[in-house]
Amino acid sequence: MQNNIGYIALAVVLGWMLWQRVIAPKLSGVKTISASDYMSFRNEKHTLLDVRQPGEWQSGHASHAIHIPLGEVKRRLGEIPKDRPVVVICASGNRSAMAAITLAKAGFDSVYNFAGGMGAWRSAGLPVT
Repeated sequence: MQNNIGYIALAVVLGWMLWQRVIAPKLSGVKTISASDYMSFRNEKHTLLDVRQPGEWQSGHASHAIHIPLGEVKRRLGEIPKDRPVVVICASGNRSAMAAITLAKAGFDSVYNFAGGMGAWRSAGLPVT
């Protein structure tokens, strides 16, 4: 019986992660953008929104990103331009998926979740400040 509890807990965690990263964003209209796709997209007019915590932001961020921690996104929606696509990034893709869903529900038309977060950003050689 104890073995089953472990498997059930693991299934719940994996299911939650799948929901947060894949299913919920797709249902809300959020698209995923990879680092390689962003390379060609970055020259188009857009907003890059970093939703990491202040300490993470200070340790290095995209030079043209705006910073609004995930917990403040709903309150600060007015600071994010609605007239252009928004690419949301965090450390790994979980928090940015949640923020992207929030933006889509708030009426933002073109919202992208940056796959792999800042790790993928750095690996792709994109600029960090």
